[in-house]
Amino acid sequence: MKKTISTILLAASTFAAVSAWADTQPQPRLTIDRDGVKVWTYRQSGNPSVNYRATTILESSLSGAVAMVMDTDHSAEWAPYTGKALVLDLTNQNGVVTLRMDLNFPFPLKNRDVVLTSRMNQNADGIVTIKSDSTVDARLPVRSDYIRIDHFQGLWEFKSLPKNAAGKPQVEVTASGYAAPNGLLPIAIVNLFVQQQPFEMLRNMKSYVKNTRYQQATVVGVKETLAVKGTS
Repeated sequence: MKKTISTILLAASTFAAVSAWADTQPQPRLTIDRDGVKVWTYRQSGNPSVNYRATTILESSLSGAVAMVMDTDHSAEWAPYTGKALVLDLTNQNGVVTLRMDLNFPFPLKNRDVVLTSRMNQNADGIVTIKSDSTVDARLPVRSDYIRIDHFQGLWEFKSLPKNAAGKPQVEVTASGYAAPNGLLPIAIVNLFVQQQPFEMLRNMKSYVKNTRYQQATVVGVKETLAVKGTS
């Protein structure tokens, strides 16, 4: 399996993306709560569309959940609207990955793409994060048949939880972010998309992550940890 940073990192994969989840931000509003997935939206000063935060619990090892998000070769199978990912730099001395993620939309909407730099880190408390930001790279010029997203921030967080009643490992996964879609899209449509896309993405993850491809995977830089107390 190709170990690359996903749509994350997209992210990803989407019109989502995040800024830091801080107490100084406006009170988030719970907009979706079903099928084990919760999505909150909130408005941040300076952003025309809303930010989002979505969370669910996966039956998975910590490495398995991270490996799935990093596997850009298969991200389109579970992340709605995600297309091809072109990874330029698998690794460098700073541990940063550069990639272009295509976002495919139904006619008559024009497809988008975004160029990202992404970094994975495991904190001292065992929580794994994958942070992505839009960037400019001369190797990836704007294509005539795509609209370039130039304002994107995304964050994935993975936290080990106690095993479930069946004795299976569990991971709380949170995706949050913001993206300016650019082009002629009404803000009301963008905001509806920001709610629905992460909901479908995390709901799909709940079953897709059980693939043995991920549950038998190891990820460089990720150590299985004892459950972190508390959930969001």
